[in-house]
Amino acid sequence: MFQGTIPAPMRAIVRETAASWPRGPVYVPCCGNFTIERSVAGMGFELHSSDVSIYTSAVGRWLTRQPVGIRLRDESRDELHWLADSLDDGVGTVATMMLGTRFLASVGRDGLWHERVVRSYRDQWNAKHAETVERLAASDVELASYEVEDVRSWLQKVPRDAPVCSFPPFYGGGYEKLYEPLNTHFDWDAPEYEPLSDADVVGVLGAITDRPYWLTASNHDVPELHPYLRGVIKATPRAAPFYVYASVAPTRIVAPRQPIEPVKAPRLRASDELIGPLALALLKPGQFNALRSRYLNPRIAPGAANLAVAVKDGTGKILGVFAMAPSSYTPDEAYLLSDFAVAPTDYPRLSKLIVLAATSSEAQLLCQRAFSRRIRAVSTTAFSNNPVSMKYRGLLRLTKRGPSNEDGWKFQLQYQGAMGGHTLADAFEMWATRWGARTTTQTGV
Repeated sequence: MFQGTIPAPMRAIVRETAASWPRGPVYVPCCGNFTIERSVAGMGFELHSSDVSIYTSAVGRWLTRQPVGIRLRDESRDELHWLADSLDDGVGTVATMMLGTRFLASVGRDGLWHERVVRSYRDQWNAKHAETVERLAASDVELASYEVEDVRSWLQKVPRDAPVCSFPPFYGGGYEKLYEPLNTHFDWDAPEYEPLSDADVVGVLGAITDRPYWLTASNHDVPELHPYLRGVIKATPRAAPFYVYASVAPTRIVAPRQPIEPVKAPRLRASDELIGPLALALLKPGQFNALRSRYLNPRIAPGAANLAVAVKDGTGKILGVFAMAPSSYTPDEAYLLSDFAVAPTDYPRLSKLIVLAATSSEAQLLCQRAFSRRIRAVSTTAFSNNPVSMKYRGLLRLTKRGPSNEDGWKFQLQYQGAMGGHTLADAFEMWATRWGARTTTQTGV
């Protein structure tokens, strides 16, 4: 219900740490999505919060029974007139803000996907809004006060002996970008303040720590606070780490853990001959994790797959694996999250056969069944120290090349191609003709 990016393990750490604080007022600057307030709800604290964003102020004012004070801008009435009746200066406005974070970024933008998003919310608005209002009414968060004020000035008014707990913005200008769609379409008595620069974020952390009881977390590793480092949280393999600092708290390390299940099917090995025809077999998540951990480059952070498939030869041996997810941006496109071949084998270009299998008509049918939509294309991202990926070269089209955002790689390459233009039989024949040569001399020949 509340929008935010704080991982779930952080709530347990906040609650555990706050249990040692004296009962009374607790101050929460930059309260964001009220993760801290929700974490310590029911512990007997008097919670005082502040923030400057339109989203947080709508929630904070409602929780303290203040008028929310948010109105639809005149220039947006023609386009968004269908939600005007939901702005009741109370819980209805808060529900509108929450739902707005999910679709307002698509309003006025070209593209079939954006049009469908807006149309979906417009057609289902009454039901979605009523559901959100009902969920808000069940919230157990209670605030003693909420103020719309910049963190730098608000902290100066906080009693020095009172506990302060805060997750400041991780990057300068983060709030402004996150809530830009809300501010574009809604008007309110927004405060005047200078956006936090990256240096300001570190300065705010220092101001929070100047008291006997405090806890903060950030994506910034702050060397000056290393004596107070109480934990590091990395909720998923692709998530940025959170550094937890506190005056007094138990130490904790949270790392991702993936379930593993055994895969009993044999794999193609060195000296084995690859025999057709090809076949596809669905994998359970744990089986996919086991094979990925065994064969995928460990420097590539894994993602969660909606569909994981093993590619087998005519004898039932596993040749490799591919995993798919529905594209977030193109309705008729599947995203190839992962594809890899088993190793070692006598076939140095075996990975190309896995790509061909992943783009076959049989794989297309599996995707359409799994995603409940028509799939016509596939896209993927490759990380490489070369300007092209030899695995995808000749099979998919390079659509974008840029610097890598992952450590250890020079290039981030975007590839795209058609799906379903060939069968598994076609894929095997094409691969055998062009890339299927073996490199190991057979014994006895």
